[in-house]
Amino acid sequence: MLGYPLRVLQNRLGFVPCPSFCTFQVCDRCNARCGMCDSWQLPRGEEMSPDAAGAIFARIGRLDVVRLTGGEPFLREDLGALAEEIFASSRPRVLHVTTNGSLPHRVERFAAQHSHPRRLHIMVSLDGLATEHDRNRGRASCFASALDTVERLASLRSRGLRVSVNHTIVSAASLRDHEGLRKRIEAMDIDVHWVLAYAGSAMYDAGRRGTRAEDLVLADRYPLHPALDAEECARFLRGQLNEIGRLRGMHLRVGKRYYLRGLRERISGVRPARLRPRCVALRSHLRILPDGRVPVCQFNTETVGNLLRQPFTEVWSSAAVRRARTWVDACAGCWAECEVVPNALYSGDIWRAVV
Repeated sequence: MLGYPLRVLQNRLGFVPCPSFCTFQVCDRCNARCGMCDSWQLPRGEEMSPDAAGAIFARIGRLDVVRLTGGEPFLREDLGALAEEIFASSRPRVLHVTTNGSLPHRVERFAAQHSHPRRLHIMVSLDGLATEHDRNRGRASCFASALDTVERLASLRSRGLRVSVNHTIVSAASLRDHEGLRKRIEAMDIDVHWVLAYAGSAMYDAGRRGTRAEDLVLADRYPLHPALDAEECARFLRGQLNEIGRLRGMHLRVGKRYYLRGLRERISGVRPARLRPRCVALRSHLRILPDGRVPVCQFNTETVGNLLRQPFTEVWSSAAVRRARTWVDACAGCWAECEVVPNALYSGDIWRAVV
């Protein structure tokens, strides 16, 4: 990675490097009706064009990772053009796309046509086997379509494409489904990893977008979704820590080991938690909303500027960003994986998962 040791040092000392990891929420639209997320209730709002996105990412500069997410990204018919513009501008080592897999033909076409498949990683999200997945997500985002998407992507791996499945555990039934889901997906030589659903979010709760969800940021605990039982999750977690070696991807193994060790501390009530990486939100990790606004993080969605309206350098050095970084530095620290992994990587704490 470009200048990685220097960026780690800057983050550890509280300086402000240029972003290295960008999470771009390309749309708020979603055709699923998940019980743990109501982002589909958000108004559609403005969505920047591929050309506008390319110009913004050119001003940001070279990035290690760009993560395209939603909503459901593939509801954007121009996602292929959007991804190509972003890739040409930022030249990331990894272009990571998350999807609910509800649009198999679009996902397959995107993966088959992308200009740099060896840097492309597509992750399909499932909530369990068919009955539980469909109960939680609804008919428009059914298990059969998601499995079709996984199978189509598997057939394209000869291009260098990386494919994985993320199991979001949303209920007791979802938890029980994990072993059967893992066996079904691993039969295709595809990694299956998992996360425990959070109790909420300021990013994906329609009523909390634009606010701080500080009640969900707990230094030594994990705010489980109310449909999950902490003791049952703890037993499951203890068993899964011994299964990390099943994952084929080295980087995925390291990241999941780190995430699960910290999750074990928080589920079991270890205080103080030993794994507490310095947060790199608004330092090495930049989030962008569909209309160009820049939120602080998943749990603080107050915005600090708009990259469609302002130059990147103006936003990155603004008084609003400086105030937000002060809030980040004082934050107790969440354990949402999409925040934890960049934090661990760019604070250097990730190496504790190797030993």
